[in-house]
Amino acid sequence: MRTLRQGHLSERLFASSVLLVLGVGFLLAFVYLYANEIRPHSKQGQGLIEGVAHTYYGDRSTNRLESSLRGKMMDNVDDEELAAIRAWVKEGATEAGYAKVAPIVTDNCASCHDAGGEPPVVTNYPEMKALVQYDTGVEVKSLARMSHVHLLGIPLLFFMLGSFFVRTHWRESVKGVLVVMPFLGVLFDIAHWWITKRYESAAAGIIIGGALMGMGFTAQWVLTAMELWLPDSALRRLGWLAGRSFEAE
Repeated sequence: MRTLRQGHLSERLFASSVLLVLGVGFLLAFVYLYANEIRPHSKQGQGLIEGVAHTYYGDRSTNRLESSLRGKMMDNVDDEELAAIRAWVKEGATEAGYAKVAPIVTDNCASCHDAGGEPPVVTNYPEMKALVQYDTGVEVKSLARMSHVHLLGIPLLFFMLGSFFVRTHWRESVKGVLVVMPFLGVLFDIAHWWITKRYESAAAGIIIGGALMGMGFTAQWVLTAMELWLPDSALRRLGWLAGRSFEAE
């Protein structure tokens, strides 16, 4: 099999273009993760594991509405509006009392929460009443949807990157570990979504799975980029990792 270094300039440019797009997408995934998962929970004083557990297991001492208003949706209402909604919930979330908070919901929530699916509809009392039930984390139907989308989509990205990485000169034992790592990571990660839904203590498994994906992806990306453009003399300095393969060029 012809390696990347033996390929024509057009092949190396093609591989580099794919790497560039995948790398930017990977970095933006971290930005999204921070903005939508880490930052809201850190504002509540929750650590990483605690925040992950809150997402999948929930906070069964509170309800979904209040949980959202203290987390991802906290920037959508001001303190006075938040106090009004909490007062309505505390008073029993009655239909009569809903008239006081309906304008707040219409002005701040309805523009995004006005269609079926996710996010949930909040344009009338029955729908809002359902949201003040105990917070049990991500719903099973949403978890199933997220799982199949991730399992069918993310491995394709790992396949694209891995198809370039296996054509590098790096030591075979290193390549064998790194190409498998992201696939094991995504399986471990998603499996622990479901386990954490039932057992809060399993939340650390989600972080471990994500770490396996991140480390495997990053290592493959960096080593593939190095193979494409660094000179042999620089690669040989890596010693054991490079082995003798670069000397044969």
